[in-house]
Amino acid sequence: MPLAAAVPLNRDLRVISLIGVAHGFSHFYQLVFITMLLIVRQEAGLSFTDVGILGSIFYGTSGLCQTAAGFAVDRFGARPILAAGLAVSAVGIALIALAHSFAVFALIAVVTGLGNCVFHPADFAILNSSVNQKRLGRAFSIHGLGGSLGWAAAPALYFLDAAVGWVGAALIAALPGLVLSVAVWNHRSYFVDHRIEVRHAAAAVDAKSTLTVFTQLPILICLVYFVLLAINTVGIQQFAVPAWMKMFGTTETYAALCLIVFVVGSAAGMLVGGFFADRVRRHDLVAAFGLLAAGALTLPVAAQAVSATLLLPLLALAGFAGGTTGPSRDMIVRSATPPGASGKVFGFVYSGLDVGSFLAPSAFGFLIDSGRPAAIFWIAATLYAVNAGLVMMIRQTRAAPAAAPVAAE
Repeated sequence: MPLAAAVPLNRDLRVISLIGVAHGFSHFYQLVFITMLLIVRQEAGLSFTDVGILGSIFYGTSGLCQTAAGFAVDRFGARPILAAGLAVSAVGIALIALAHSFAVFALIAVVTGLGNCVFHPADFAILNSSVNQKRLGRAFSIHGLGGSLGWAAAPALYFLDAAVGWVGAALIAALPGLVLSVAVWNHRSYFVDHRIEVRHAAAAVDAKSTLTVFTQLPILICLVYFVLLAINTVGIQQFAVPAWMKMFGTTETYAALCLIVFVVGSAAGMLVGGFFADRVRRHDLVAAFGLLAAGALTLPVAAQAVSATLLLPLLALAGFAGGTTGPSRDMIVRSATPPGASGKVFGFVYSGLDVGSFLAPSAFGFLIDSGRPAAIFWIAATLYAVNAGLVMMIRQTRAAPAAAPVAAE
């Protein structure tokens, strides 16, 4: 029996809460890095193009290193790697207090990118091995919710800057990550080492067969899914506000409110999706239906067929529909992962988020500058439909050996 199968509720709650907070800080530091660049831009002599390049360095580093982080998780254990990632991310943010040139900020982008690359392989290795299988869907939903709340908290840096200056803001923002790193390190008795449960399987996996894991069609489809998901996420989060202002003639405040409603709807959908994920077997159908619903709700926005007033409820529903797919999506990746390869596969597959985040900003920025803001939402609706097809393909292409659940680790 998998070690996670008989885990008591109070232990599950502790593990899920701590990993959810850790994931929240990974997202928090992603946006804090960009936010701090915008705060110090003029004083440091940075252009907006420079800020964009530095953001690409951050996501490029994270994406390139995430698969390696997965190997490190399977070699050294998820707990120390996660603690190290939190500490490195926090130190990177603290170093902003000393930076005054593009070259130094580029170095900090590399440091923070290295810290960011560990979260998905480490988080999911811990959740898969430490949480009761009957509660995994809800665990994944809290994990996703933590990330959303981390993004939502990042704008607080503007208020800290106003209160204590940008140096103080950077140092204060770094402190929680250091504290959380120590907390993760000290939770040895709560986190089950996933390597123990897969040792018998991993012993039979040589270097050649490990590499072939990444060429399995279900794993490659998962990677493409996350690239497209990130393109959609970045496009909406970073460019929806100016796009809606141009498309519907709204004020910046109202457009920002629309974005908040969309994000909150997505977070609520993740919570509901967690309960679905724990109660259904066809996670592909749940994910596909939610994605198609989100795409259908996006079409009236792309076509500008609704009034600005109707944007709020429409976007709340679209966000909710998309959010419900998150836990089922994570269960699909889990089911496609061979025993003994949890860290590697989750690191490889979720590096797609960094790839999409690296590719999207320049393309969507060009659409805004060229007077085609609606194209962002036509693309979004299309990508929702494509991803719905991809999650259905995973079930069809998954080979029997790859279908063994990761919790057997």
